[in-house]
Amino acid sequence: MENNRNIWSTSFRIMKKDVIYVLIYCATLVVFLMVQEKMETTSGGTIALTFASAILAIPAHFSVLSHLSTADAMRELHGKNPKYMNSFLFRTIVLGVISCAPILALTILLTGGGWGRTSLIAIAVLSLLLSAALVFAKWGTMLPAIIMQGDKTFAAAGRRGRTSFFYAFPRLLLSFGLMSIVQFAAVSASLTWLGAGEYFFPATGGFDFALLLGVTIGAAINAYQIIMSAVILSRSYLQAETAANSADLATFETT
Repeated sequence: MENNRNIWSTSFRIMKKDVIYVLIYCATLVVFLMVQEKMETTSGGTIALTFASAILAIPAHFSVLSHLSTADAMRELHGKNPKYMNSFLFRTIVLGVISCAPILALTILLTGGGWGRTSLIAIAVLSLLLSAALVFAKWGTMLPAIIMQGDKTFAAAGRRGRTSFFYAFPRLLLSFGLMSIVQFAAVSASLTWLGAGEYFFPATGGFDFALLLGVTIGAAINAYQIIMSAVILSRSYLQAETAANSADLATFETT
């Protein structure tokens, strides 16, 4: 279990340990973008990207929560609950929708206020990062609860969130916010330096390897971001469960 190091080094250690899942995630993301370009459609994109993220997030949760190797822990959980992936995906999407809902309302409210397009995008992005950090800090422990076969309801996650919120929220701001800025800057700089085009398969023919390299750099940073978020949520779950067990024990000893 990875509980005694800071989130940066722990995330990097897990990234190295679970490198096969990182490679699968990066390859899945790149292939998805290529297929999307060829089909000229974005339908199903949210589901596909959430599934790709789960491929990486679930092993990261196991690395924090379980004494077993990642592969053994995943096999054990699959034996107990074959549909755990569906539960994980569904709750991740629900948390994402809750995070986006107030941003949509804010954008609609500001649209008629004379704000420029760039300003609206900047406000929406910053608000989304803040909203996501708030939502996942409050209810995000339902995701590691799935891994631990614990209570994964909103009510239970909310109770855990009251205990772990001030641990999770500032760290999720770093994970969602700072890492997103790093990813954007790194991808933009690499694409500019490499002279990449807009398409993997340009109209003039051939294949844009510079774009492939830039996208892969972005995928690798995004993989680290997903792992860091999983580390934060798993530690929040352990913190809240430890506090609850200690309170139960104290109550038992005084009765």
